[in-house]
Amino acid sequence: MRMNATGSDAERLVMEDLVNALLAEQFFLGLPDAELLSPEAWLATAPCRPVLQALRDCLGASLDQAYVFHWNCGEEVEGTIVFPLEPAIVQPYRFKAELGLYEASLDERHHVMLQKLGPKELMVRLRERYESQPGIIDPASLEQFLHMLEGTLLQTSWSLENELPEQVLSAPSSTAFLQAEKKAAFRDRPFHPVSKVKLGWGKDECRSYTVEYGGQITLHWMAVHRERLICGQPQAAAPMTLLLSEKERNPILEEMNEKGLDPESFVLLPVHPWQMENVLPGHLAKEIKEGICIPLRAQAGAFSATSSVRSLLPADAGSHHVKLPLGIRSLGGLRYLSAVKLMNGQRAEQLLRKAVEGDDVLNKRLFLCDETNWWAYLPENRDLFADSPRHLSALVRQYPAAWMEDPNIRLVPMSALAVCGRGEAGHLFDEWLALIGERRSESAIHQLLREVIQPFFDVCVRLFARGMMPEVHGQNAVLVWREGKIIGLLLRDHDSLRVHVPWLLGNGLEDPKYTLRPGVPESLYHQTPESLLSFFQMLGIHVNSYAIIECLSRHYGLGEDKLWQTLQECLEAAVSQATLAEEVQAVLQQELFGKATWPWKQIIRPLLKHHAKVPSSMPYGKGEAPNPFHAKARVFT
Repeated sequence: MRMNATGSDAERLVMEDLVNALLAEQFFLGLPDAELLSPEAWLATAPCRPVLQALRDCLGASLDQAYVFHWNCGEEVEGTIVFPLEPAIVQPYRFKAELGLYEASLDERHHVMLQKLGPKELMVRLRERYESQPGIIDPASLEQFLHMLEGTLLQTSWSLENELPEQVLSAPSSTAFLQAEKKAAFRDRPFHPVSKVKLGWGKDECRSYTVEYGGQITLHWMAVHRERLICGQPQAAAPMTLLLSEKERNPILEEMNEKGLDPESFVLLPVHPWQMENVLPGHLAKEIKEGICIPLRAQAGAFSATSSVRSLLPADAGSHHVKLPLGIRSLGGLRYLSAVKLMNGQRAEQLLRKAVEGDDVLNKRLFLCDETNWWAYLPENRDLFADSPRHLSALVRQYPAAWMEDPNIRLVPMSALAVCGRGEAGHLFDEWLALIGERRSESAIHQLLREVIQPFFDVCVRLFARGMMPEVHGQNAVLVWREGKIIGLLLRDHDSLRVHVPWLLGNGLEDPKYTLRPGVPESLYHQTPESLLSFFQMLGIHVNSYAIIECLSRHYGLGEDKLWQTLQECLEAAVSQATLAEEVQAVLQQELFGKATWPWKQIIRPLLKHHAKVPSSMPYGKGEAPNPFHAKARVFT
């Protein structure tokens, strides 16, 4: 199915995410000469004010029940920005980009004209408004953000030129996982207005290295002196053995022999082809000259990108995948793969496995990728926080081999459920219903939502009760689907497992003793359980679950309030059915259902502030949003 998209479709998607993020992070709140008109005030006021009447003439009856935001950022008429909103659940109001955001101007006859603004134009207007408050918008950071917006618009339009997979669950087992990853990539990180951009890549790189295009990537190889490596399992097989067949290994071994490289002294690390050509020659120039790191000519190993870009899936659908660093900037951070992240991920996995052992439900429902086979280059002084180790490393991620060989099992990232195309087979639920012989109906959609959300919430609540919370956005949480049923949840990318140590110790578990960069803020350790739970609220519900709800609402024409009700019932069941300590029960009840507000993950404000030039993961801040279980009653009654 082709998305049938154009550049304007890309702009609509980006604009909607941008304006809603700005609204949620309260960029428009408190602006002078700004007001939000209720539907009644709008109908009464519009005929008396030229700008509002012009908008009414432009959009007609579609505004009759809308709230209208009106911001006079210039002269009485010229420079006025106006756009319609609707009450929402996850935030007080949301913007629908199909209605547009407009700026007023006067023509030669002094008639009011409306120009639809795009994402970059809107940010320029905000810059002008906040120039007197440099602590909110740093000029250099805004220029970078505008560059990211420009790249996002381009790369989103390129992405939408490709085919959206029609089959995932009914695809052959050898291609189903790749199809699911491809589907997930079309939405990328939901609600993040610049998530799509990969700074440093143009169309050729996107065509070669992103999953939407469906091309294959052949691994490059670097021989690295063994003494300069740190690894997760010193006695484990080498990465080449895990990733390549004997036939694929032969040309590499022949070149090693030609160069006189002793296999006992050198380890062969896979390298992403773009990284080998564009990053490592500069970062490791001295090591390459001295023969510590030796790039090989031989290339071997056919892989495909996933929605994560730097995680690659084998063309033969085997169980060993590989994650490699990329020196590109995405989500506000470099996509490197540091030794520290790999070490912390291994410690987090050990902790998760101990938690699973001690809980019968987790033992049946939660599965983990093995992420203990990794290698990372270190400089001579063994500095874990130096720049070079981030750019030469490899993680061989092993999925349960029995699942990869089972023709009845499909692995589906939850993010694939946040994507739909046009037509009858646009959402994965359509395919699922067809396979189980169910007619498409509102009740059937709600039942499938329960099938997806209930095991997800069961796992998250039980892990929280033990003092830990994985980073459960839709890319990391993978559903295990077999013959029409979700039989479990598979987690990957363990390096962001957050913990509250007192609860770990109270459950007979231990502090994972993460290695942390001195003097740099981190979010792995949480002093309170409420702070730990906030990452489930922000990532597990606001990002992951709501992305699914929004997509289902759009595709099937269902009310968001009813979908939220189903979600609430699943969460209440997860809390009530788990055997929880009194303190855990009290925190969950108060934070999830009692409080009027929830934490909100800010993504725009951190990107627009001055920040240290230390490569890091995606910058974020915390704000507040309405409790969605309170707001759905407020909005729809």
